[in-house]
Amino acid sequence: MKPKGLQTAPVGKNDVIEAEIDGIGYEGEGIAHIGGYTVFIAHALPGEKVRAKIIFVKPTFAVGRLESVLAPSPDRVEPFCKIYYKCGGCVLQHMSYKAQCEFKRNAVKDAFAKNARMDVAPDRTVASPFIKNYRNKMSLPVRGGFPEAGFFAAGTHRIVPTEYCPIQFEGNGELIAAFIGFLRKNGISGYNETARDGIVRHLTARRLGDMITVTAVVNGGYKRLLMPFDKELEKLYGDKYAYYINENTSTGNRILGEKTEFIGGSRRKTCCDGLEVSVHPHSFFQVNDGIRALLYSEAAKEARADNVIDAYSGAGFLSALLAKEAEKVTAVEIEPRAVEDARELLAANGVKNVETLCGDCAEVLPRAIGSAKNGTTSIVLDPPRAGCSRKVLDTVINAAPDKIAYISCNPATLARDAALLMENGKYKISRITPFDMFPQTANVETLVVLSKKIPDIQINGI
Repeated sequence: MKPKGLQTAPVGKNDVIEAEIDGIGYEGEGIAHIGGYTVFIAHALPGEKVRAKIIFVKPTFAVGRLESVLAPSPDRVEPFCKIYYKCGGCVLQHMSYKAQCEFKRNAVKDAFAKNARMDVAPDRTVASPFIKNYRNKMSLPVRGGFPEAGFFAAGTHRIVPTEYCPIQFEGNGELIAAFIGFLRKNGISGYNETARDGIVRHLTARRLGDMITVTAVVNGGYKRLLMPFDKELEKLYGDKYAYYINENTSTGNRILGEKTEFIGGSRRKTCCDGLEVSVHPHSFFQVNDGIRALLYSEAAKEARADNVIDAYSGAGFLSALLAKEAEKVTAVEIEPRAVEDARELLAANGVKNVETLCGDCAEVLPRAIGSAKNGTTSIVLDPPRAGCSRKVLDTVINAAPDKIAYISCNPATLARDAALLMENGKYKISRITPFDMFPQTANVETLVVLSKKIPDIQINGI
């Protein structure tokens, strides 16, 4: 007898179905319904009729693999990457860019409805100036005795070898070829996650301005084997590169370990959005230069006040931009290395009205708020994907700033935290703007601005 509460799935594994796509999921997958039963089909678009093979079945939903499109959507386009359907890096290349932007606007709207029970009307998504070659940072796992670099296939840790990625910075193929060629020539293996052996775990690179920073991540004390790659980088980039080797022996998915050593090239600064910056492997920068400039410019305008508190301030890049709009900025960051980078950046650019505080936001924010001068106050929140802790949100609420500007790459936690900030009825949302930081993917960066409500007594002039 079937246990009470369970239903029988109308499809079985390996069944081939034809279905109408009537919705789209948070990861960009098409959604079909058979009666009340849901089937998720990656690379299918709303309005399409498709044929799909069922590859995974649960009592309440199934997953299908797209086999053919019987009736295409007008939003369907030909992917520009030859390994798109194998690689798990992008999920929206089959969708027109206009439709991608609308998808992301709706994703933010839906997140507020689901996680905050709020009906909001986000602005149109701010489009990226570039939809190819927009990423300034590349991180490629390296695997195998005869090493290959690439991206993981969706939902796996199986490498899809990559010669060139069309969303990474221009010229990334030359770097990949040089690195893998060096490893093979010198008999240097890639990492084996199962056996936890092998030498090279990742190749990472970031291009900002005219400089490129390259890091080889090794599984322990293999520095001497990778040091000669410095000569290959000099051939490619002259003196406009910095080469580091990082050691990571952890068992998790973290890319960088704690120990990083400069090997060769130049540590000179480069210009980024009008600021002179040093690019260290551990430094954080938004991956899309064009959208970062637009997002930070808007955030700085919205946060304009006598006192601005930049919570989760990282290496101080946004703090330096906020300083142009404020009498005083207080930057709060938990990572000591990032605080050191911030102090160096501020000094190099002659920014004197920013105070840096190292510590957990939940612990340090009261001190930051207490040191604010007379006048208006704004707080900028730019937390990790998990969002802010309740303690941080309570501290912000108790501080009662004139404005709160919240930047997030996770609409679900953003909506949750915005609702909590509005619980006491003192704030209202004055702006929700999605920014397409990540074209061709389902991810979206969003700026939400909360302003103090004007009391009725002031409105009525009493």
